Amino acid sequence: MFKARIGVRTRILVIAFVPSVALLGIGAGTAGYLYVESRNAHDWLTVLSSTTGMGAPLVDSFEQERMQSLWHETGLPDPVALAQARTNVDQALRAVAPVQQMANANAYGKHNYASDGFNQLTDSLPQLRGAIDAGALPIDNVYGIFNQVLDGIITSSEAVVKDAPDTATSLQMVTSLRVLMAVESLSRSIALTGVVLNGETLSPALLADYRDQIGFYRTELPRLASQMAQPDAGVVKTIIASPAWQQLATMEDYALHLRTSKSGVVPPPPISVADWHAAGADIGKRMLEVWKAGSVQSNRAALEAVNRTSNNAALAGGGALAIAVLAFVIALLLANRLIGRLQLLRTQTLALAEEQLPNVTRRLAAGEQLNTATLSATLDFGTDEVGQVARAFTQAHNAAIDAAVTETRTREGVRAVFLNIAHRSQIVVHRLLEILDEAESRQEDPAMLDTLFRMDHLATRERRNAENLIILGGGQPGRQWRRPVPLVELVRSAIGETLDYARVQAAKMPESHVIGAVVADLIHLLAELVDNATAFSPPESRVAVTGTVVGRGIVVEISDQGMGMQPADMDRANVMLSDPPDFGVGTLSEDSRLGLFVVAQLAGRHGISVRLAESDYGGVRAIVLIPASLLAAADSHVDHLPDRFTRIPDPPASGEFPSLAQQAGRRPR
Repeated sequence: MFKARIGVRTRILVIAFVPSVALLGIGAGTAGYLYVESRNAHDWLTVLSSTTGMGAPLVDSFEQERMQSLWHETGLPDPVALAQARTNVDQALRAVAPVQQMANANAYGKHNYASDGFNQLTDSLPQLRGAIDAGALPIDNVYGIFNQVLDGIITSSEAVVKDAPDTATSLQMVTSLRVLMAVESLSRSIALTGVVLNGETLSPALLADYRDQIGFYRTELPRLASQMAQPDAGVVKTIIASPAWQQLATMEDYALHLRTSKSGVVPPPPISVADWHAAGADIGKRMLEVWKAGSVQSNRAALEAVNRTSNNAALAGGGALAIAVLAFVIALLLANRLIGRLQLLRTQTLALAEEQLPNVTRRLAAGEQLNTATLSATLDFGTDEVGQVARAFTQAHNAAIDAAVTETRTREGVRAVFLNIAHRSQIVVHRLLEILDEAESRQEDPAMLDTLFRMDHLATRERRNAENLIILGGGQPGRQWRRPVPLVELVRSAIGETLDYARVQAAKMPESHVIGAVVADLIHLLAELVDNATAFSPPESRVAVTGTVVGRGIVVEISDQGMGMQPADMDRANVMLSDPPDFGVGTLSEDSRLGLFVVAQLAGRHGISVRLAESDYGGVRAIVLIPASLLAAADSHVDHLPDRFTRIPDPPASGEFPSLAQQAGRRPR
């Protein structure tokens, strides 16, 4: 089954950071987009500012060259005026070339502010002028080529207008563009009027265009005068009301309706050509000034719009970025606060589970009376989900405390019953041993005495079983000594309490004495080990008990010649002997070797070390280290064990076991 390896902290941070990072990305993207738009607006303003100053000279020079070129084709050239117009065009083109490159560079590929006609004329201008000088081009072609160039300039202006930063600026620039288109329409009509005045007949297509140009500028300029702001509107109205305007209109009407009489005489123009030419130049110049003034206003409005756009972009981008950063910081703070609460909850719950609860359990196991009301935990984490989890932990902890107290009381009750029964059995066994002592002292029949001896050993074994129950119940056996006892008597007494005592061979023991408080428990401990050695070895084998003085005290070794123990079983037994578990129903069900459990309890009570190892014969060797702190000085006053604990006949010299051992029954394993 899949187990998540990502911690709660990481998950909370991911949950908090993903939308925050997304919002931060949106804010950064928005700020970047607004910055790009602001930069494009500044680039557009750079293009506009650079082209506006030279737009009027470029348009005027081309219009003059177109007019002089058309008049040159009619047979009435003005070489000086044509040469001057061409010079002005060349100068304007040289001035426009770097501005055109800069404009296209600042457009970042969005637009090409130079029209195809403009580029074509720039490349083929020398050939065009040569054809005009040679008279190789019809009037319609000359007119069309120059119109294409000027249309390209207007198209480029329209492209600049489309990139305006806002609608107000765009509308103002559209008005200026309309003025330019009206100026261009006026210039075309003047050029074609001159062609007619020079005696040239216009082709139907050219005549139709002539009529359209006249109608356009005459209609557009009054409309612009009503829509433009002051003072440009006043200037246009003054132009329309001027005598020059009337003179142009009169001459154009004459050219449009020129008819040859039946006699072939052409009627003279209503005004002189010189007056007409002066009127056209005056109106064209004044209209160019209007266009230039409108361009200046458009630039000023564009500058304000670009600055406003830049400021708005900076504010909006900075605001979006600030909001995103603020949201990120708030998410981080909230996430860290939640993580901190969870970490504190974890720390406090672990303290309850790993420190307080085990401590309470140990104190209860030690028999200490505790007030459960003072042991109840209170984890206050508010009323939200974390607080609800804390209350759940609190309830679980308090329930565990109550359960531990209840279990302790139950175990104390069971233990009390347990000890009561054991003490009663012990009293009965003591009474039985007294009766046997009395019977043995009165009996002289060897066979009956032998029977009484066997009954005596069985009763002694039963007394040890009763003491086992008392020890397992946490009580103290009834036998106690106040003064030290010789080690040799203690070992002989332990051997005498086993059923197959005749199979046990005890070597000479060191002349040491054991303090009285340990004697009863040490006899019991050694008796259990000797009893195990005789029970788990062949009936014909012997069990050796030896004693040796070592640096830390005295070592008593009990070795048998049995089948031994598996390494795993021996390891488990040694672990239990070094750290005896709490006695309970679980212990009884896991291991039925209560003798070793009793040995572990007695050894742990006095700091005696007991360890099992493999004997030299393949059996088991029990090594008991009696620490020096449990030994008495050699000159101490000593007690001796009662006679009934020392009835262990010495084995005969022949090595045969006494008849008592041959008649004794075997204890089942």
